[in-house]
Amino acid sequence: MPSDELSKYLETTAKSRAIWEEACRYLPDGDSRNSIFWKPYPIFTESAQGAVVTDADGVERLDFINTMTTMILGHGPEPVLDAVRQQIDCGLAYNSPNRHQVDLARILCERVPSFQQVRFTNSGTEATLNTIRAARAFTGRHKFAKVEGGYHGTHDAVMVSLRIPAGAGGDYDNPQPVASSAGLAPGTLEQAVIIPYNDVDTARSILEAHRDELAAVIVEPVMGSVGMLPAEPEYLQMLRDFTNASGALLIFDEVISFRVAPGGSQEYFGVTPDLTSLGKIIGGGFPVGAFGGRSDVMSLYSPLTGPVVAHAGTFNANPVTMAAGAATMQELTPNVYRRLAELTEMLRQGVRTICAELEQPVTVTGAGSLFGIHFTDRPLRNYRDIAAADKTLAEQMFIGMLNEGFLLAPNLVGAMSMALGEVEVDAFVRAFRRALLRQR
Repeated sequence: MPSDELSKYLETTAKSRAIWEEACRYLPDGDSRNSIFWKPYPIFTESAQGAVVTDADGVERLDFINTMTTMILGHGPEPVLDAVRQQIDCGLAYNSPNRHQVDLARILCERVPSFQQVRFTNSGTEATLNTIRAARAFTGRHKFAKVEGGYHGTHDAVMVSLRIPAGAGGDYDNPQPVASSAGLAPGTLEQAVIIPYNDVDTARSILEAHRDELAAVIVEPVMGSVGMLPAEPEYLQMLRDFTNASGALLIFDEVISFRVAPGGSQEYFGVTPDLTSLGKIIGGGFPVGAFGGRSDVMSLYSPLTGPVVAHAGTFNANPVTMAAGAATMQELTPNVYRRLAELTEMLRQGVRTICAELEQPVTVTGAGSLFGIHFTDRPLRNYRDIAAADKTLAEQMFIGMLNEGFLLAPNLVGAMSMALGEVEVDAFVRAFRRALLRQR
């Protein structure tokens, strides 16, 4: 990294560094979320309003990641705050159901093609855990297939083949499951079948070899953690056809990709799964998850007839989150989705133009209001393609954009909010050019 770039970051984040050093006394490396740590240390946020995030040193930055894609309306939107204030005056949590969960459930079932019924959790991890558990209970099978590089939370079953060291995942046409964390239960790897993303023939061949063992196939229609990489429609359709024929359930993890259309990626791509996991935007900024789908599968959770699959949680569907989520979803009209997609495409094209001008290879991925910037001229179709891209320049550009006053994820992925507009996107593109020139 150019020394001037790092020096500027160190000079402008002295208070964040002091807080981080104190935090390291009580938290492993100073935080509770590995996904938001970056070297040499992260900024500590003091406040956020609209499109602006202010750190402990008083530095303001325009937010182009929006709490890992969550804040689709921006920070502190009045309709959401009003709904939360009204609910807080009535209580924070109850030991009985509340009407807000009915409102949010109705909205989701009306919008999401796969949702006949839904249940709420407090995280996307809990949501994917329950879809896989439900699929196993419904089918009587135990194995499931996931995409190499796909992230579905942090429960044991899915902590397999995420970030894979070079050469550790086996041959491309026969990927081997690799533990992505220490401490996984014995037998975890044997339950996972790994398939490549966006390769119809190879993935179908692997799935057919395990046809009678699979309870489910789980996939992100837009792979978020690797860099906002959309699925190819024919790939999703192959998964739908295979699961229909084999008796396995198709699960879409739309914790991130629900942003791309009012009904999520399943509406966007025209492929309807059996079960879907949601999170992030549906909580309006509060911890949330949801899973839903076919009524015959969701009936496994019925307390009147079992339940066959147990599911509890003190803060599941808590009234504050449900009120914030319902208020957010009511603001997300089709026109809002169109506006977000237009702004994001303006950003993508701007980055491509700048990189062409400066002769810097780049591929800009994404769908709807999601984008990812990758410094490579190779086609990107799967995890291994992205893993081969230039990470050094991406790390430098992340710090460079922080110095320019823009916040992204450390791997240069982002998500637009309604608090941003053409002026902010134009400023982003111009800042991107300045930062890229400094890396040369």
